[in-house]
Amino acid sequence: MQPPQGPVRLGQIWPAGFAGRLMETVAFSSRRIRRRRIGAPQPVWSRGLTLLLFCGAVAVALLFTIDSAVMNFMLSNRNGFTAWLAWLSDIGRSEWYLVPALLIYLATAAADWRGVGYGLKARLVTLFGQAAFVFGLVAFTGIAVNIVKLFFGRARPAFYGEYGAYHFDPFVVTRYSSSFPSGHATTIGTVAAILMIWFPRHWLPIGIVGLALSALRIPAAAHYPSDVTAGFLFGLIVTIVAARFFAARRVGFRLVPGKLLPAAVGFGRRKRAAG
Repeated sequence: MQPPQGPVRLGQIWPAGFAGRLMETVAFSSRRIRRRRIGAPQPVWSRGLTLLLFCGAVAVALLFTIDSAVMNFMLSNRNGFTAWLAWLSDIGRSEWYLVPALLIYLATAAADWRGVGYGLKARLVTLFGQAAFVFGLVAFTGIAVNIVKLFFGRARPAFYGEYGAYHFDPFVVTRYSSSFPSGHATTIGTVAAILMIWFPRHWLPIGIVGLALSALRIPAAAHYPSDVTAGFLFGLIVTIVAARFFAARRVGFRLVPGKLLPAAVGFGRRKRAAG
């Protein structure tokens, strides 16, 4: 049992030498990520991921067949409500998540973890690791989905009247040929996966809400249903795989036997202690 700690001043957490501690923390994190797996080897890819990928691919294929009908309906019934939904769909913009995560990462990375008590140090470590994961995965999936878009070159719904719903022009770099998969939905899928890992008991409502928010890109006439579903699944699966990769090295997460989602280290500590 740890001895009680007195009040901690901000100067103890963030003393002078910001840049030096920041670089020291980043270097330490880099070494942890590169280290080999610890303990009995457990696969990063699981049967659950294979099932999720298969079911997702089937869903995207089925939705692809109704893309034209859905977008024709949406474009024929635009009004103030759909305009509001289009505005709300900007919840999928990556900067809403990148900026806060970066600020928390920098603040915790520059803190002097050695100068505080065990409880506060544990919280700082958790905040640091999870903020780094949020920033890294939102940024990575955002870049990756834009690369994937190049291979399809699907015309956006803005060109529905000219090309229809099934016009593809691969490797054409324009914002008008980047419909599949949806970047906004990818970001929401990434954030949804992180929230599922943080709050595993509520994975189903988180997934439903995330998919519903992703679907707002349809009335916004920015994406087709198959674009949205593919983007959401892309962000979801890549994030789960990344978390399992780090869990195998005990960096920020730990694998849970028989579970698809790894557990975030540091979450629920006080609840378990109280029990």
